[in-house]
Amino acid sequence: MLESEAMKMIVRPSVQEIEVRFLDAPLLLYSMAPTNYKPYVKEFRTLKGRNLLLDSPPDHVHHHGLMYAITVNGTNFWEEQKDPGVQRAAPLPMRYVGKTPDGRPLALFSHQTAWLANQHRQTTNALPVALLLETRTLSLTVDSAAGEVALRWQADFTAGQAAEEVVLSGAAYHGLGLRFVRDFDLRAKHLNSENAPYSAEQKWDVLPARWAATQGRIGEQDVMAALFASPKNAGASHFFSMINAFAYLSATQNLDRAPLTYKRGDRFKLDYLVVLRDDHPAADALEARYQKWLKELAPPAGK
Repeated sequence: MLESEAMKMIVRPSVQEIEVRFLDAPLLLYSMAPTNYKPYVKEFRTLKGRNLLLDSPPDHVHHHGLMYAITVNGTNFWEEQKDPGVQRAAPLPMRYVGKTPDGRPLALFSHQTAWLANQHRQTTNALPVALLLETRTLSLTVDSAAGEVALRWQADFTAGQAAEEVVLSGAAYHGLGLRFVRDFDLRAKHLNSENAPYSAEQKWDVLPARWAATQGRIGEQDVMAALFASPKNAGASHFFSMINAFAYLSATQNLDRAPLTYKRGDRFKLDYLVVLRDDHPAADALEARYQKWLKELAPPAGK
C-alpha cells in the first residue's frame, strides 16, 4: 500500500468520535459528543504511536487533551464551572481522505459549532442565541521522511446574533491548549522562537513568540510537540507554558491584556499548526519548519 493511500478515517456516530489511522495505527481521536462542553482532540500520537495528550485529569477535569476555548462576553468556555459556556458541535462533519499537493497523506474533517451560554445548551435553534458561530477544520498530515505528524487547526468565526457585539477575553492561558501526559510533569522542557528565558519556577510563563515547543520523554523515548501560530491571527501571538505542577502549553491571543471586540456578523479566523515528533529537534530546525508552513499558507504568485 502506498503511504498516500494509507490514511483512514473512522466516524462513530453513536459516540460522536472521529478516529484517524495511518498504516492501520491510531494517530488521532476527536471527541464531539453532545455531552461535552466542547469538541476536542482526545488523543494525538507520534508516528511511533506515543500519545502526548491527557484528558480530564482529576486535578483539572476541564483539561481536555488539545482544546480551544476563551471567554466571550463574560461567559467562560474554558473552566466548565460556574455556569460555563458550551461549544455545541453539529453531529455530521464534512470529511476527506487523500493527499496534499506534494503527496503527503491527508485526513481532513470540518464541522459547525455554536458557542452558547449554558442556559441555551438544550435549545433546538442555536442561531438566535449563539455568541459565536464557528466552522472548525482539522487537517492531519504525515511526513514519514521527516518523522512528523502535523495537525492544522483552522477556525472561521462569525460574531453571533445573541448580542450587538462580542468581546473576546480570558485568562492568560485561554486559547489553543495542550495538556500533556504525566511523563512531562516537572521534567519537560519548553522552548520558543524568540529564545526568551523561562522562570525558575515554570508555573506560569507567558511569552510573545511565533511558535513554542515542549520536549519530553515517554518512557525512554524522546518526544516533542511544537505549536505554530499564523501571523494573520487576530490579537498578539503569545504562548503560555508550565511544567510545575503539571505540563501545559497554550497558544494565546493576549486576550487577558488586550480583549478583542467584534460587532454582530463580523468574521475572524484563527490558524495553528501542531507538530509531533519522536525526537528533540533544535530551535533552528523548528524555525525552518515554521517558515516552511508559512510558505504553504502563502497564496500562489499573482493571486
